[in-house]
Amino acid sequence: MELKKHVVKGMAWTFFEKIATTVIQMLSGLALMSFLYPDDYGTIQILVVFTSVCAVFVDSGFSAALIRRREVPQQEYSSVFFFNVLTAVGMYLLLLALTPALARYYDSPVMLQLAPVLFLLVPVNSLANIQNTLLIRSFGFKTISQYTLWGTVVGSAAAVGMAVAGCGVWSLLGQRLVTPAVKSFLMWFRSDWRPSGRITLRPLRPMLGYSSRLLLSDITNTIYANISELFIGRMYTKEALGYYNRAKQYKDMPVSAVITSVQNVTFPALSQLQDDPAKMRLSAHQVVVVMNFLIFPVMFGLIGIVYDFIDVFLPERWLPVVPYFRILCLSGLFAPLSVVSYNILKIKSDGKLIFRLEIIKKLIATIVLAVTIPLGVKAIAWGQTAIYFSDALLNLLGAGRFLPWTVWQRLKGSLPYLLLSALMLAGVWGVRVLLLGHTALWVVLIAEIVAGVVVYGGLAMLFRPEGWREVRTILAQVVAARFHK
Repeated sequence: MELKKHVVKGMAWTFFEKIATTVIQMLSGLALMSFLYPDDYGTIQILVVFTSVCAVFVDSGFSAALIRRREVPQQEYSSVFFFNVLTAVGMYLLLLALTPALARYYDSPVMLQLAPVLFLLVPVNSLANIQNTLLIRSFGFKTISQYTLWGTVVGSAAAVGMAVAGCGVWSLLGQRLVTPAVKSFLMWFRSDWRPSGRITLRPLRPMLGYSSRLLLSDITNTIYANISELFIGRMYTKEALGYYNRAKQYKDMPVSAVITSVQNVTFPALSQLQDDPAKMRLSAHQVVVVMNFLIFPVMFGLIGIVYDFIDVFLPERWLPVVPYFRILCLSGLFAPLSVVSYNILKIKSDGKLIFRLEIIKKLIATIVLAVTIPLGVKAIAWGQTAIYFSDALLNLLGAGRFLPWTVWQRLKGSLPYLLLSALMLAGVWGVRVLLLGHTALWVVLIAEIVAGVVVYGGLAMLFRPEGWREVRTILAQVVAARFHK
């Protein structure tokens, strides 16, 4: 019962932070897009891909290894901290050495000025890994949420201010760097933990088996998640990459708001249930239906309104984002089952099955990329959606080895939300057909949003699917906890 209370509070705080962060990022992003151009985003994204890969090496799976362990001595925390920082410094120096070659390869001299500053993301992010891990282990998600929100607010304000001042592409760099720097500073300033003892990596040995296999899995995931953008930037144009990147980022915002808030809380919670398969299965199922209930209507709703949204709020130069965005939104539908199944694998397996599954996933992804990359950016978007689907299916099959939870049982739980969301989309497009050309476009957009909320909410109250009931229960528990402090 105490565990469930921690999970509910953690999900509530993390979800609030993610929603607030998403809103801030969306508003600041729209402001930035009014000043900047697609090729600005393309240039920055190429560099961000390399920092993302290096960040995986910096963590090397040790954070997950610490979270899943029941008892962790101080020396292990210190050893992981020193490993993170030393690896981050090494990665930064390596990236600096590669910068001239990257600038030549992508025919982008401005990278020579941008890269040394942007690559500071790697050591900055490494500084607070242990503080973040300690907070997750103790279910301190309220604290994490507050720090993340402060970082987002300061970083977004700095970026918009720089854009208004005419800093151009540097405003994107400022946002990327200031946001994690503020969060890391707050974690250090407010945390009691400090590294102690001499620098030694010997305590890492018991975790190496699990963490190394997780590292291999995470690094291949990160590379394959971003490799298409590197090809777009090289084979097509940075403008095309900018369009694709904006579509991917805005699709990821709502998905990440739900997935991250649920995943960060449920991974340590499910870890505590790993010796009780029945309870673990029930908890995992509840998490999936809640995510389905929240994510499905958002993805379908965004597909319905994206064209009018861009037409109302952004310059016309951003309309080519629409087809990429609509295709990529379909990939968000596979996230709930995929993420929860992968969490089960991380908890129940020793990492070997994860690695074998990753080999199969990457073979499929390689074939898909080889076929789609020469066909154009839209084909790449469809290919990414196919890769998300195959990853989800393999995660489902892998998790089924540890829990009595068949693939059909899990897929069947998604069907009600798929049907309700499809009906909602039909309602949104019906309103558009009726109103378009007869009133201002911003009025049409508002009517579409209202129609989507009313249709989905009305159908949920009428048919009362499990996800609706679980969300109501969570909200009731959050309110009760708030008023009985």
